Amino acid sequence: MILIIGGGIIGLSIAWRLIGIGKKVIIIDKKNLGKEASWAAAGMLSGRLDLKPCEKKLLPIFEKSHLAWPKFAEELENKSGKSIGYKKEGTLRVACDLHEEKKLKNNYDFLKNNKVNITWLSGDKIRDKEPYVSNNVLSGFFSPDDHHVNNRYILDALITILKKNKNNCIFKENTEVEKIITNKNQVIGVKTNNEIIKTKEIIVCSGAWTSKIKNIEIKEVPIRPVKGQMVCLKVPKNISLLNHILWRENVYLVPRNNSDLIIGATEEEMGYDKSLTVGGIYNLLKIAREVLPAIEDLSIVESWSGLRPTSRDDAPIIGPSKKLKGLIYATGHHKNGILLAPLTSSVIKNYYLNGNIGNDFNNFEPGRFVI
Repeated sequence: MILIIGGGIIGLSIAWRLIGIGKKVIIIDKKNLGKEASWAAAGMLSGRLDLKPCEKKLLPIFEKSHLAWPKFAEELENKSGKSIGYKKEGTLRVACDLHEEKKLKNNYDFLKNNKVNITWLSGDKIRDKEPYVSNNVLSGFFSPDDHHVNNRYILDALITILKKNKNNCIFKENTEVEKIITNKNQVIGVKTNNEIIKTKEIIVCSGAWTSKIKNIEIKEVPIRPVKGQMVCLKVPKNISLLNHILWRENVYLVPRNNSDLIIGATEEEMGYDKSLTVGGIYNLLKIAREVLPAIEDLSIVESWSGLRPTSRDDAPIIGPSKKLKGLIYATGHHKNGILLAPLTSSVIKNYYLNGNIGNDFNNFEPGRFVI
């Protein structure tokens, strides 16, 4: 029995792939399944568009998982019988002043040089695509291939599939793993707030809470929480206010099929404090209104925050522990857990088939921060 700590999109996707190769899994989550960072996300699959030249090592895994998403989405919908709200209209990144435009042009040149399919557009060309965009937008670029999904629908679909396989998948919700139990250098189980569970195979997908589990080597996985506040507005069904993701520096607007418009997200180093703040929500709405003034008349449906699991270099930590036999890490996905779920789950599945992590995450192994 493989024990998975964490029931977000990474843990659930890995469980799905593992039961597909005949493994039995137990998923332990400190709250209800999928109700932390994965629930709080916006479902964007366009993380590569925000990469800077200094983050070039991330581009190959972003590209590979990006290409895997259409098949992953189709399989997920077919297996679960549920829509995941996969939208393929593409993404617009925009600038509203000369400073933003210069930075965005550098970003565009980096992506273009790495053969990403994007096109630079004037403000007027952007407004041809999105008529409600304000004249504040000077220019930007369009990526037809960067899509988005409804992350909450994905979680529902994954849980539905796993519950159909209850002989091979056990859930333990509202159960906090307090400690990895070891014997010499081998994991032999976990201690939770309720019981001790014996196992010699553990996959850590516990996101921002990874460092709170005793006997996990912090030097291998230096994960911290980064808070993101978000707000959801409701667009009248008879108005096509926004069709593409609209992404300005520090703020993105994501339209969904159910008429929700998601606006996010702050990036705050506030530890485990998930409080919503006046300043956080105000700044999101202020910046969003500057690019899409019509949001002023929309009703607020919901606001929330989540804690991104962020490593020292903002990149994921994937692979076996160098300290403890039987312990595998799949955490630290920062802002890109949704995007990287297909690749991460495939790599972990192949690890259990072949005994090695493969080449995809060579640059992202545990312990890479230790000098």
